[in-house]
Order: sequence, then structure tokens, then C-alpha cells
Amino acid sequence: MLSETSGPGCEPPATRKTESFGRNRRVLRRSDYLATYSSGRRFVGRWLVFFVKPSLGPGARLGVTITKKTGSAVVRNHLRRRLRELFRRSGGFRVSVDLVVNVRPGAERADFSELSRDFEKLSARVAAGGPG
Repeated sequence: MLSETSGPGCEPPATRKTESFGRNRRVLRRSDYLATYSSGRRFVGRWLVFFVKPSLGPGARLGVTITKKTGSAVVRNHLRRRLRELFRRSGGFRVSVDLVVNVRPGAERADFSELSRDFEKLSARVAAGGPG
């Protein structure tokens, strides 16, 4: 009988890409959010608004704000998990920045693919340094 770690498609633990989203990848302090809002650049999309500010840390960090107008706590947490996954998958934030994403009301009705397109579009604008 074959063990599960030796089957096709199984990678050894050393080569797996980490899928965690630890505290070092999140904007945690209120002061960091306020600094990003006041001195960061703003990029507006259909469902999302990005606020981006260069940071001194080792990598990009994500903060998400969602108002209660968007829905219940369950809906807001679902959106938050989706945005963390989009951020984790995105390759556009290789530089050290603080990214705060404001979710616009109505985004709870958007499909994951629509949120993904909006996130990618805004990420590309941030990477290109285009107009905010």
C-alpha cells in the first residue's frame, strides 16, 4: 500500500508554498489604518477601494474594512476571507506596502470572479503607479 505522502501530486513539506495568513501580513493597528488613509494613494474600483502606502516592513500587509451597511457579521467575514485569499494569490504586491481595502456596499452580491477581476484591475493600477 502506498502512503499518501508518496503519491503523484503530493509535494514534500519543504517545497510547499505557505498558505497561512499570519499577523505579519495584516495591518493590525488603528494608527496604521489612519496613516494609510491620510498619506496613502487611493484607487477606486466597482466593488473595492484601495488605499496604498509604502511601509518599512519586510513585505506587503493587508487590512480590510467593511461597514455594517454591507450585511451581517457572517457576510462581512465571508467577504474578508475572500479578500485575504485574493491578496494571498496576487503577485502584484512584491514591494513593501500597506494595503487597506474598503469594501463598497453591494459587494456582498458580487461573485468571487467579479471581486477577483476588480482586485486584479486595482492591483495592476497600483503596480503601474497609475492614476488613483
